[in-house]
Amino acid sequence: MTPNNFALTSLSANPEYFEDVIRLIEESFHYSETHHYEIDFAPLVNPLNFENCFLFIDSETNTVAAHLAICKRVMIKNNFELSVALVGGIATNKKFRGLGLFQKLMDHAIQSFQKEVGLFILWSELENLYEKFSFYRTGGLIETGKRNFSASERPSGYEKTKFPALSDKEFKTIINLYSTFNEKYFFTVKREDKDWSIIREMNSIDLYVKKNSSDEIIKYFCVNKGRDLTNIIHEISCKPSEMSIILKDLENFKLWLPETEISTFMSSEVFYTAFMRFGSLPILNIFLSLLTNDDLKVLSLDEQVRFQFKDKEFGASKKEFLQYLFGPKPLAEFENYKLSLYIPGTDSI
Repeated sequence: MTPNNFALTSLSANPEYFEDVIRLIEESFHYSETHHYEIDFAPLVNPLNFENCFLFIDSETNTVAAHLAICKRVMIKNNFELSVALVGGIATNKKFRGLGLFQKLMDHAIQSFQKEVGLFILWSELENLYEKFSFYRTGGLIETGKRNFSASERPSGYEKTKFPALSDKEFKTIINLYSTFNEKYFFTVKREDKDWSIIREMNSIDLYVKKNSSDEIIKYFCVNKGRDLTNIIHEISCKPSEMSIILKDLENFKLWLPETEISTFMSSEVFYTAFMRFGSLPILNIFLSLLTNDDLKVLSLDEQVRFQFKDKEFGASKKEFLQYLFGPKPLAEFENYKLSLYIPGTDSI
């Protein structure tokens, strides 16, 4: 069998393979019958993103041999935006492993988006594998407490619900909290209308809301996501005046926050957030120029990263530079930019 037996396509061109793709992913990640990948990771495999779901079809058996998808999103910090590509849904049929299909899909995905995004981001434990594709462990994440969250121990005043169960008014309040707090305070994912339309249908996430005396939602948090993030609080939001209160409410539970919040939880251990790879240098530099008031610029991305900071030139490996900027433990000179990623579980793929 040779690679000539395989046809490269997408779910937008061949939507009839959707169920086969989901079956392949769920088998690869050992899903049980009680959980569903298309629900837990809806932003990636929603029909709105089918054009970015790449797959190889074995022409002899008409089966899905491998799949990899990109979800293009925007990260935002201080109102400055950076286009990124989130990579996920990676699976190869065990019958076709060792033929280089995964590498071809990855190369195709990167080439397709290289000029459109500043960074590529993915989640995995396979460090040796992804470093071959110039993805490096990057970003600092803290877990504020040690207790698994349970509904019976939830803080006083919080009601359990789901995104699909919210009224139109309540859902608009959730959107407003996220846009006025999360997108202003963190280096996080900007959510467009299409993103919220997908989230509203995600019923595998437990949503806890707290209301004021006027029955208005003033803060919320998300826990669980199907088989993923079990008992982990992976998204919080509130009115700015409620930040210290919601952190106090949840501090003993396993709440994930970016490394920038470590000063509030001095004993917190720092974990890696994700794997990151450079995309378009011009796109990344526009973001860095705006964010740093022209203090930081990447000059070249060859064997080493050459960068300029406050009119002085420096060199570092790609891995070092990504960690200098995004953490964990960013370079002291870059700490004030607060670029530790906060990609909520709702958006992660």
